[in-house]
Amino acid sequence: MNFEELALKYGTPLYVFNIDEIKKRIEYLRRKLPNIGLCFAIKANSFVIKEIIDDVDRLEVCSNGEYEICKSLEIDKNKIVLSGVYKNEDDFFSIMANKEQVGHFTIESLTQYELLKKLAIKHDRNIDILVRLTSGNQFGINEDEVEKVFADKCPNITIKGLEYFAGTQKHNLRIIEKEMKHVSEFMKSLEDKYQVTLEEIEYGPGFPIYYFQGDEFDEDTYLNEFNELLKTYFEGRTITLEIGRSLVADAGYYLTKVVDMKNNKNGNFVILDGGIHQLVYYGQSMAMKVPYFDILSNNKQEKENDVYNLCGALCTINDLIVKQLEVPKLELGDIFVFKKVGAYSVTEGISLFLSRDLPKVVLIKNNKDELVRDVVNTYKINKPNYKEGE
Repeated sequence: MNFEELALKYGTPLYVFNIDEIKKRIEYLRRKLPNIGLCFAIKANSFVIKEIIDDVDRLEVCSNGEYEICKSLEIDKNKIVLSGVYKNEDDFFSIMANKEQVGHFTIESLTQYELLKKLAIKHDRNIDILVRLTSGNQFGINEDEVEKVFADKCPNITIKGLEYFAGTQKHNLRIIEKEMKHVSEFMKSLEDKYQVTLEEIEYGPGFPIYYFQGDEFDEDTYLNEFNELLKTYFEGRTITLEIGRSLVADAGYYLTKVVDMKNNKNGNFVILDGGIHQLVYYGQSMAMKVPYFDILSNNKQEKENDVYNLCGALCTINDLIVKQLEVPKLELGDIFVFKKVGAYSVTEGISLFLSRDLPKVVLIKNNKDELVRDVVNTYKINKPNYKEGE
């Protein structure tokens, strides 16, 4: 990729997501974890769905809005796992009434189960569900409630297995092993008590991404050990890993330009045309950690280093990207290319703050660039729409 050409062509701030890199990442995970299904959590990045749908086994969809995105892209409904802590009757009804065949529904509360059961019976639909076992947070249901679902034995509902997710950025495999052991033993107890066969486990491993310079991670060894744990605890079941961050984080880039510079008694301050409303790093703490980045400069001459505080375009003292960053002397027009931005930045930032425009989104595929979202004017969303005469 030639970021200088992309910046010239599309301007800044700009998101760039490299589909070729995501596909290589998927191939790597397939090699390291053979015979394991991959479910992409589209909340991490909804712009890459269409390009990788044939490379993954499922999509996790957690809201009606995400479901509508999949419909607009004509995604095979059988590849969708409809999840989420809040599912309302209108959302369920539209799916049931139109006979749209969603591959799996997850159950995250007894209320969801009763609602889904009612609609399945009303519309004479046979559906497959995964019951989400809670890890102690607001997601899923406890073991007693899981058993109530199994005891109900609704003929319109087939329980295929369990879903389990306890958090992201999990570095410690001993914690993961403890989780797997618990879930495995509970699945076996359900099978014995209710005389059922649980074919599937959809497990969110929370694979870590190391965003900041100085972090080290031997992913090959980590995945080798993780694969052995899967064999130990879930041998004989269909295993699907629900991942988002680990699939797409490394393939994303955020380009933002130096638009102003100033200094005071607290140091040098650089103002960028982007900011924390569009650039999100999990684990960033008070702008003290340094993410991976490159600098594009029109001045190619060798320059002395200086120290800068990188600030975004928002009118808040919290819009600090990196403090006390030592780099070659900056100039107006220099462009920072922040790396590992493929997950969540584009969907998770406080993007409406100050009514700054949402950036363009460009995909790279087969070394060619394609604009998939133009600039979005957020002031149209933030302004009230009074009726004429009011």
